[in-house]
Amino acid sequence: MDSFRYTLPDNGTVAGVQNVPSPVDLAHRPLIIAMHGGCYDHQYFDAAPNFSASVASNAFGVPFASIDRPSYGGTSSILPVPENTDFYERSAVMLHQQILPGLWQKIGVPNNCNCIVLLCHSLGVMPGIITAALHAQDEKPLYPLGGLIASGMGDKQSTAMKGSAPPFITIDEDHALFPAGSKDGVMFKPGTCDAKILEHTERLNAVSPTLELGQFAASWLPVWKEKWAPRVTAPVMFALVDDDPFFVATEEEVDTCVRAFTNSVRVDGSLLKGAPHCVELSHWSQGWYARCFGFAMECAASFEK
Repeated sequence: MDSFRYTLPDNGTVAGVQNVPSPVDLAHRPLIIAMHGGCYDHQYFDAAPNFSASVASNAFGVPFASIDRPSYGGTSSILPVPENTDFYERSAVMLHQQILPGLWQKIGVPNNCNCIVLLCHSLGVMPGIITAALHAQDEKPLYPLGGLIASGMGDKQSTAMKGSAPPFITIDEDHALFPAGSKDGVMFKPGTCDAKILEHTERLNAVSPTLELGQFAASWLPVWKEKWAPRVTAPVMFALVDDDPFFVATEEEVDTCVRAFTNSVRVDGSLLKGAPHCVELSHWSQGWYARCFGFAMECAASFEK
């Protein structure tokens, strides 16, 4: 994919990569914008040639962008976070007011897209849901939102994660790093990924804001089903992988999460049997991407301004 670094209306920056296929005869063309989870950056969705969203992007003729979320990589930081809010909400405000309007004008409009569909993984799901909620409440949004894809973020922490948090390395008072030596054992179940993708672990590892890593259990999990999910009106595709290391992941949990989006015009839910937490880097990668792009194209076809 091609790297970008755009200046935002508030003079901040958003960095990432984009793949814009040659023009195709699509009457309804979405722009998919992907948001990585914790301890990764924009490279997560373009990890290696066979583990990249560019494969589906080129196959379907759908533009795709993967960004560094706020306070990651080359995108402006939102730290420090005011006391009357939290990291996830501040991230969403920046996404809704600055990043998504900017990317829509830079990528969406010139390439004849009719809406944005967000593809969010793990901790990236939190600002994704809040952004969709803010968009639904905005009488004059600066970009069209056609759908939300959320995977890898459940409603309840797993027993293992409650008892033992990952051994993060402190970088400074605001940032931490997941040790590469122990990361793969958490993110991948045995036999779920190609050995070649593990050669990229160091490169894909990213310094993360400690506020995001440390507060989601107390600040997000107890409130998201009541405070944020019901405000979302866009279509939602929600997925968990069974035996997820971070969250309780069962058919019942998927149903609980799906039912939280009471005002969405459409909600699809699924449990990916056998897949690891980092499904985009696994043997399920291209099958999962094909499903995400298919959902996004359906959202674009159904989208009404």
